[in-house]
Amino acid sequence: MNIQVIQAYMLENKIDGWLMADFHGYNLIAAAMLKPSGMVTRKTFYFIPAQGEPTALIHAIEKDKYKHLPGNHILFSSYKLFEAELEKVLEGSKKIAMEYAPMGRLPYIGLVDAGTIEMIRSFGKEVVTSANLVANFQARLSPEQIETHRIAAKNVIEIKEQAFAYIADSLKNDKTITEYDVVKLILAKFDERNMETADDPNCSVDGNAGNPHYEPSAEKSEVIKKGQLVLIDLWGKLKDPNGIYADIAWVAYAGTRDEIPKKYVKIFSVLIEARNAAVDYINEHIGTRSVYGSEVDDAAREVVEKAGYGKYFTHRTGHSITDHVHGSGPMIDNLETADTRELQQGHLFSIEPGIYMDDCGFRTEIDVLIGDNGAEVYTLPYQTELLALLD
Repeated sequence: MNIQVIQAYMLENKIDGWLMADFHGYNLIAAAMLKPSGMVTRKTFYFIPAQGEPTALIHAIEKDKYKHLPGNHILFSSYKLFEAELEKVLEGSKKIAMEYAPMGRLPYIGLVDAGTIEMIRSFGKEVVTSANLVANFQARLSPEQIETHRIAAKNVIEIKEQAFAYIADSLKNDKTITEYDVVKLILAKFDERNMETADDPNCSVDGNAGNPHYEPSAEKSEVIKKGQLVLIDLWGKLKDPNGIYADIAWVAYAGTRDEIPKKYVKIFSVLIEARNAAVDYINEHIGTRSVYGSEVDDAAREVVEKAGYGKYFTHRTGHSITDHVHGSGPMIDNLETADTRELQQGHLFSIEPGIYMDDCGFRTEIDVLIGDNGAEVYTLPYQTELLALLD
């Protein structure tokens, strides 16, 4: 955490200070920035003024957890002392950035409870969102982090290939295989490559693929049969404190290329065009002007809507990726939220347009990094057509 760089940004953007407020690690952004040593169970506030020394307000029983934080440390036990000291710390500052999302439209940023916001406002302060601060100083990846993503991307692509080969081999040899069997295979391959994932990957067929958040389990899982559509979505990171996720989705048909229904070919071609339109939009404009996640969402969504499938594209085009598969940086979204944060060098995010119907579902997903020369993609190759598993 480079205090001087953060302060320079706040001065430039006329913000008087950044107040990180956390309790029990619920504010994931503050917890990641402050990095307490061990378990904490009390509230902790850390104020970085635009000018001057930062101040930490720490519960007395947890004073050793934050020894590494630069600046003044004020210890408290009672809420009365805490509130009195916090008001003093904020004296002279008017516009305070916090993990607050106006109208709740950026839930990855809205991590401070309403009561805490009320308290800060009771001191006569204006609370503004820290969304752009977070995008600048937490969601931008370092070269070392980008390298872990590159390795994870190579791994998930290879594991995807192994998963589809497993399905194809089972079908060709008349072996019974379920969606959950594929999930277990992917998890085993993660272990072999010293990778981890926060949630299980997804393998879904036909109508299950029409549910973007379908989760097969040992208790509820469909048998994979010839003639079915098969969607695999997997995400993982290296078991490394600085490890960054890679997240992809591919779709196959459990048959030959000639057997793929024309409806499926048409739908998937629309998604390929939409995905490419999003990447092309970034490359056309990045480096010449500010580019926002909402604009990229529009570029992809326009393709799907013009093709007549707009009502079936029911989620944002992409999400931020960091050491969390859904990170705190800009989302590629002008549907669920209007994310007008600027895409900057070091931001990583997915591009994953989808079309979901009752009997089938499709998604193509890649990861895009804003690099030195625009959009960089390590989750290669691109999927350009439905895979035919039995050719």
